[in-house]
Amino acid sequence: MSEIPVWTLIPSSGAVPSDLYDPVSQAGYREWELNDEARFGIVVPDTYRSGSDFFLRWHESSSSVSANHRWQVIALLLRPEVDATDEQDEVETSAFEFESAAATDQLSTRICCVTGSAQAGHIGDAAIAPGDLLSFTIKRIPASENEDPHAIKVLALSLMMAVLETTVSECAGRVGGIVDTVRDLFNESLGGFLSDDFILRSINRCQQDLAQEGYWRRESWIPASSGQNHVDLLTLLPDYQDVHQARFSGLDHAMKPLPGFQEYQELKTGSNVPGLPEYYIVQNDRMYVWPPPNVDLQSGYCLYHSYLPDELTCSSANPNPPLPKTHDMVFVYFTLKQAFLRDRHAPGADTKFNEYSRLYEQEKQNLLGEADPPGMSLRCYR
Repeated sequence: MSEIPVWTLIPSSGAVPSDLYDPVSQAGYREWELNDEARFGIVVPDTYRSGSDFFLRWHESSSSVSANHRWQVIALLLRPEVDATDEQDEVETSAFEFESAAATDQLSTRICCVTGSAQAGHIGDAAIAPGDLLSFTIKRIPASENEDPHAIKVLALSLMMAVLETTVSECAGRVGGIVDTVRDLFNESLGGFLSDDFILRSINRCQQDLAQEGYWRRESWIPASSGQNHVDLLTLLPDYQDVHQARFSGLDHAMKPLPGFQEYQELKTGSNVPGLPEYYIVQNDRMYVWPPPNVDLQSGYCLYHSYLPDELTCSSANPNPPLPKTHDMVFVYFTLKQAFLRDRHAPGADTKFNEYSRLYEQEKQNLLGEADPPGMSLRCYR
């Protein structure tokens, strides 16, 4: 998606929003009272992807708590050499109602589709095409109930659209698409500030963060040594993150995790006669078991554990993240958060950093919610 900031609104027929500054943050905003109305227009660029819709994104807040307000957006299409300015040929009206946050003056992000109500990529019966003039009129209209009595502060407004898949990055696979999306949203098409290497490093940092949340899990068999109370996990499973369940070969139930190392010491002090390991505890990079196994087994312990996947690359060797493609935006938001942290001295960088931090956390939680449930256990098949 490409994002076009809307800096100027043109007064329409009714009352217009007021341009103000917040006395605390000094952030500029527009204050929308009920029935305020304004508009803006763009020429559809050559990079527009035909058949896709346009979205409005804005950041708003209210001094009310849990009150409703409603927006109306009228989209108008005019085609040069075809339409006249005194006609309203293709018009589409949308309305969106929101509830203010549960805390006063809390910033909320709204994203709404403002075209294509009947068919994607259309306004009315006309397909949107490069070169068309699009005009959007925004009006605050009465809510269905519980009307917010206060003005709505709109701190930023932008228009978002899908663009043609032009490859700026030389990276292969989905990594290349992630790199290009990052540049689109950073408004940097040629890669002057954000290099491929920086974006790739950020993607792999994001992968590490997801691994720490336990997103990637699998079962692995590791050796057991007779009489040994501990196993060096980093030696046997160098990519492991955390052990969620352990079984010993020959047992039909999982080993029981101990609440602390003291409990392990008490068991070991009471008796350390080899047998079938029943208890375990992970400390740093070692797994301690009791009792120690009474036999050497190449496949002695079956561990269900989280792990860190191999680093992604720009080459064809490993260019595709090991998660569903629909969640690739998690890498985009994380990278943009890192980019604005790197560029933190630029005007507005703190605001963008906070925005993409929130979007990253939201997308991460969506991703984690689709992973294996935390209580899921392995079923030993040996």
